[in-house]
Amino acid sequence: MARKKTILKSHILDTAYDVVKTEGFEGFTARNIAKTMNCSTQPIYLEFKNMDDLKNELYIKIQEYLTETIFKQTHSEDPILNTCLNFIHFAKDEPIFFRALFLEDHLGPERMQNLPYEAMLDAFEQEEKTKGLSKTEQRKLFEKIWITVYGTAALLAQDLIKLDETMLNDNLARTIKEASK
Repeated sequence: MARKKTILKSHILDTAYDVVKTEGFEGFTARNIAKTMNCSTQPIYLEFKNMDDLKNELYIKIQEYLTETIFKQTHSEDPILNTCLNFIHFAKDEPIFFRALFLEDHLGPERMQNLPYEAMLDAFEQEEKTKGLSKTEQRKLFEKIWITVYGTAALLAQDLIKLDETMLNDNLARTIKEASK
């Protein structure tokens, strides 16, 4: 009789996710993931072709987390400001995870930057003043705003600046207003 699988693909993926969330991609090795699961590396390679295959599935899990959890939070009534604040709060609240995803090049910078861009496009569609913008105008507006948002998030994730919530909201509102002119 064949042995029943005790370590499932979903367990490996969940463990890899937790490892990256707490250790960054430095911990994303088959040996470290297996050690965290108290098993050998064999189940990992039975379920995934290689570590790149695991990384691609991990990206899908991360994308779902950012889209469904991080970018759905509400900090204000302004959807554009919310998107900005959500990204910055993610950097502040989960700095290791943020750095692994957005400051290091492990999952592809274009792919990772597309996630906040898509969230911002959704916010633009909810806001009357930006709803009718062309794709080119939306991209330009995003880039004007995102320089400030990304820089603020990166500085916070590296603990290089401290911002209180009022100052953060005021700075972002001013940036959005200036960029929208």
